[in-house]
Amino acid sequence: MEKIKDSKASQKYHGMKKWLFFVGLFLDLCFLLVLFFSGLTFDIKGIAVGVNPSFFAVNGIYFILISFLMYAIHFPLNYFEGFYWEHKFELSNQDFGQWMIDSLKKNAVGLVIGLIIIEAIYTFLKIFPNTWWVWATCFWLFISFVLAKLVPNFLIPMFFKYAPIEDEELKGKINDLFEACKVPVKDISTIDLSTKTKKANAFLCGVGKKKRVVLSDTLVEQFSNEEICSVVAHELGHHKHNDILKLLFVNTFATAIGFYLVKNFLNFTIHKYGLSSIDDIALFPLIILALMVFGFVITPMMNLYSRRIEKAADRFCLDQTKDAPSFISLMKKLGDMNLAEFDPDFFTEMFFHDHPTLKKRIEFAEKYKHEK
Repeated sequence: MEKIKDSKASQKYHGMKKWLFFVGLFLDLCFLLVLFFSGLTFDIKGIAVGVNPSFFAVNGIYFILISFLMYAIHFPLNYFEGFYWEHKFELSNQDFGQWMIDSLKKNAVGLVIGLIIIEAIYTFLKIFPNTWWVWATCFWLFISFVLAKLVPNFLIPMFFKYAPIEDEELKGKINDLFEACKVPVKDISTIDLSTKTKKANAFLCGVGKKKRVVLSDTLVEQFSNEEICSVVAHELGHHKHNDILKLLFVNTFATAIGFYLVKNFLNFTIHKYGLSSIDDIALFPLIILALMVFGFVITPMMNLYSRRIEKAADRFCLDQTKDAPSFISLMKKLGDMNLAEFDPDFFTEMFFHDHPTLKKRIEFAEKYKHEK
């Protein structure tokens, strides 16, 4: 097998993105610590109380004000990473206005979802001060199911246009794959990803037995039908292995642990500093701070689990297509097209990769090919 290594462009591209990640993390930590220990969080709560003193209004107004502050603080980094850096490496097809509109839409969606979650969690904190973390976890699971339904039908159309696939030969091959796997297919569509980026992607979506196949137009236009079938077969592997449900429940379990630790952290902080009740929205920075630390610690374990199920989906793909060469060429082309890291260092793989590295995926397919 030919030696695979990262290009200088890929190293520079991802090196900066990793640096920006840690800068953003540092900014968040500083902001949350200053917000709490300076007493600014209580001032912001006071503003919310002045507007409307009801429990739900105070929580909602506080969250909106904090969200606007966070957006303003992160905007320079988001602009540099999401617009300037993507254009520097010729990966973006958006002008500044288009990028800005998408940025505002993403943050508006996040704000609405965040408001719902915050209002629910603080209701649980008020009504069930000792067991709120259990109720919050159950609500998190419920929201995850709701979002799984909303994403393909409402959220994706906010950013992309669906269109029926025109290549009848490709459609027939994909339908044959689904039929061989005994999975009913709802429809096969493309999205106009090329309006945003030069990268390529594909996924299955839909809650229930019938699945919708979604291919980016960049994938359809620049990859062979055999390579596209490898992508679809990999996604089918996730469906056949119930990986979405597995990840959902693993994430829910991790969320439960996180909320439980937050509960103990809040109780400790309240007693130590003589603060008010646990359902005081002014303590919100402490909740986010604790969840950030927990999330950082647990990320390597979550990524390890994700890489394992991704490897199993790769094997399923190879078993179904019997076409290792197309899988290998797919990985190489995707890597070049998306400027991906082929062979990152151990730390990078542990913290930033929820898929096996491209080098490992190609080596796995090469080994599979020789075994067969």
